[in-house]
Amino acid sequence: MSSLTLALPASSLPTAHRPVQRVHAHPAVLASVLDAHLRRNTQQDRVFGTLLGVRDVQSGTVELRNAFGVPYEVRGKGQVTIDMDHHRAMLDLHLKVNPREVVVGWYATSPQLNSFSALIHNFYTSESAPHPAIHLTLDPSSLSFAAYTASPLGLRAQDAHLAFTPVSTSLRVPEQERPGLDLLTSNLSSLSALAPAPTNPETPQTPLQTLQTLLATVSQMLDQVLAYVADVVSGAREGDEKVGRALYETVGHVPRRAPAAVAANEDDEEKAAGQKDKKSGAAAARRDFEEEFNAHLADVLMVSYLANVIRTQAELSSRLNLVI
Repeated sequence: MSSLTLALPASSLPTAHRPVQRVHAHPAVLASVLDAHLRRNTQQDRVFGTLLGVRDVQSGTVELRNAFGVPYEVRGKGQVTIDMDHHRAMLDLHLKVNPREVVVGWYATSPQLNSFSALIHNFYTSESAPHPAIHLTLDPSSLSFAAYTASPLGLRAQDAHLAFTPVSTSLRVPEQERPGLDLLTSNLSSLSALAPAPTNPETPQTPLQTLQTLLATVSQMLDQVLAYVADVVSGAREGDEKVGRALYETVGHVPRRAPAAVAANEDDEEKAAGQKDKKSGAAAARRDFEEEFNAHLADVLMVSYLANVIRTQAELSSRLNLVI
């Protein structure tokens, strides 16, 4: 009896190219990146280095735990020289302390992606093989960070032809480390002068006290935003396009009732003669708000679904390119 055995090629194994769904960054990683950027040479506008962490292949998550800088030199057009001895020495030292951590990717203190990013990413792809490498970008001016994975473009893969796909990124702070982080960052914002000092810093706060503190901080932030908007409208200070765009996007996420419903509710309140009419008006307003909120939630879910479809299509395209 004849039989036929089929086997997937090594480059298309599911475990080797499982897509990364989410990246969790520890605050110590961002602090190391910023420290390396402050200590850079005056001729360099950015620095890059190695990211260490752990992977969860089943859930597709990567946790960034450590980072160290790697010296480099740009030589001519399309050439980057990396200090391999420094990279290997630092990696060996880190693995002696944390043997469970592996190379998961690299970082750069610039949000821009260019041909040099593709060249460096190819190097770290070989270091993190068989798993895809993570590229973490950090903007030193705004402290905003993002993570990317890359896949080759075209039938003939080239070092400089990579498509970077953003990955959902979050800052993960362990609960036992949050009080220390709050203490270190308490003086980095003007809100620290407005926030009341704790009566007993050694006593941990209860969940209700923590919620009260967070609500008070949010209220102070809203007051600062309102004061900023009032100064810009009055001409006392010059407005910033980035701040205005961020405020517009934030306000746009808040569901609103239709103008007709609002006008109807105002007429009902003016013509209401008894408590029964007031209750019916409040119930109608509540229903209108729920309808608007559900419609907004449906739009958000649709956008999330389309984004997942596009991400899946890009992953299938990259796998087909590897097979072909």
